[in-house]
Amino acid sequence: MKKVRAADMTPGEIQGTRGTVEVYDIIQGDLTAGVRIVKADSDVPTRPHNHSEKQVIYVISGTGEISNGTKTFDLIPDDFILLESNEEHYVMTKNDDLKIFEVKYP
Repeated sequence: MKKVRAADMTPGEIQGTRGTVEVYDIIQGDLTAGVRIVKADSDVPTRPHNHSEKQVIYVISGTGEISNGTKTFDLIPDDFILLESNEEHYVMTKNDDLKIFEVKYP
């Protein structure tokens, strides 16, 4: 058993077309899991963005939108988003930081 607090971690950072994402990975490898904080007034990451892993996103707090270029969904706390392998996607925020828990898996 191990306990990890985001406040004790040094965040990574992903730049976007506009704004940034703070990245707090607790597991890295074939399976990656961690918390992402999409800063207010962001459009992230820089497009095009996709990866070979599937992805599950859970919204912890804040609001925003996610798009794959065809569909756009509003994001509010308790939403889950499921992304397929190689599906392009990006997140947009306005006035709020958006805190999400993300898992990427093969």
